[in-house]
Amino acid sequence: MTSNSKIGVAVCDITPAGPVMLAGFGQRVSPSEGVLDPIFAKALWLEAGTTRLAFITTDLLCVPGPLAAAVTQAAGAQLGLTPAEICLTASHTHSGPAPYDAGDGATGVAAYVAFLEAALVELVAAARAAARPARVSTAVGAADLFFNRRTRGRPNRVDPRVPVIVVEDAETGATRALLFGAGCHPVTLGWDNPLVSADFPGVAQRVIEAALPGAVALFFNTTEGNVIPITSPDRDALDPRGYCGGGPADTRWMGEALAEAVLAAHAHRGPPRELSLRTARQTLSVLPNAGAGDPVQVAADLAESHRVLAEYLGDDLGRALPPGPLWSLASAAVIRLDLDEEDMRRLMIACCRCLGLTARLARPGPPRPLAVPIQVISLNGHDLVTLPGEVLVEVGEAWRDVAGHDRAFVVGLANGHFRYLPLAAQHAEPQADQRYETVTAGLTPGGVDLAVAAAGEMLELMQGAAPG
Repeated sequence: MTSNSKIGVAVCDITPAGPVMLAGFGQRVSPSEGVLDPIFAKALWLEAGTTRLAFITTDLLCVPGPLAAAVTQAAGAQLGLTPAEICLTASHTHSGPAPYDAGDGATGVAAYVAFLEAALVELVAAARAAARPARVSTAVGAADLFFNRRTRGRPNRVDPRVPVIVVEDAETGATRALLFGAGCHPVTLGWDNPLVSADFPGVAQRVIEAALPGAVALFFNTTEGNVIPITSPDRDALDPRGYCGGGPADTRWMGEALAEAVLAAHAHRGPPRELSLRTARQTLSVLPNAGAGDPVQVAADLAESHRVLAEYLGDDLGRALPPGPLWSLASAAVIRLDLDEEDMRRLMIACCRCLGLTARLARPGPPRPLAVPIQVISLNGHDLVTLPGEVLVEVGEAWRDVAGHDRAFVVGLANGHFRYLPLAAQHAEPQADQRYETVTAGLTPGGVDLAVAAAGEMLELMQGAAPG
């Protein structure tokens, strides 16, 4: 069977060669002590006529803006790609190496980031070189594996949908690649885990590849911002006691269950078709969320956060402030003092505010708008919007409403990272100023709503154009 579509896939082992600071938990103060399982970057090269897309997945916490920009620029120059033809994503594993150099000399990080940049550019080139005729089939599975930590399961507002995109060899019909998504924090391994791991998305990919010999499985996270695995303790998002005590058995269980849902969808996928691909991208100018007040008010608010911290940390406050291990010391106090939820929240919110306000005072002048990249990818009936951060479930519901159908998905943690991305309605909820995902949101209230609306306009324009 001939095909006008060309698709390639490539894989790169990005496991660090030595100790490196792990990302995702502020409780950690020392580098990794080994490797539980290897981590990978994978690239899917899609080509339909003149339309191309390099979709890159990584077993990392996030893809910081500087890294995303460097890879996009270098891959673009080398391969003649525009930013709309590159999508760089992260699984959000909290047991992966820190993918950004914070300038604090953290063990192994600077060298690892330099390695990543070169490796990801080479990966895209390898995927393009491997391109050959292929066809695409799609499906949507379901996984009942997730828990909404913001609502504490009452109601359990999650997105159980699992988008599945299957690349089949045009001649043999064999599965060559399988791209799938799910919305959940990969935190079955907590801050007490010192080993590098891809967490449950890594297990899921390995199980799928074992079931489909010769195929490469690629994972992207969807709306994970307020969602954790059902293996996690029922704790508030701020509570450090909710992110320790898990182990490899939880990782395996979650990964195998997710893989089962993906393989079931693969078995019942639609018929293979030519690749239909459209892409568009734009950059929005959006104000940041934290610390937008005048310097006098910011200083007063910072002093109040220090006062609250002093109540709980006592003599530890001096070594916690700046830029000491504040989150680690506060978490230790929660556990040592066995704080109830009200006191725990008071202490940890003070941590959030202290970190955000300290950063605000370090920047002269009024807050500057952020350059926020958004991308729309229409692929064989799946309409994807990429957002640069941790996207809450409600944002995915808004995108589904804008797109007008049930095969509309968010690709979170894509092309940058502006922390949590809630809607304006979530900022307006009762006690939103005491909730982790809104206090630490990266964009000003309404910024995410603006992004979803702009993506809807982009999708409408794309739908009026001929497919690639």
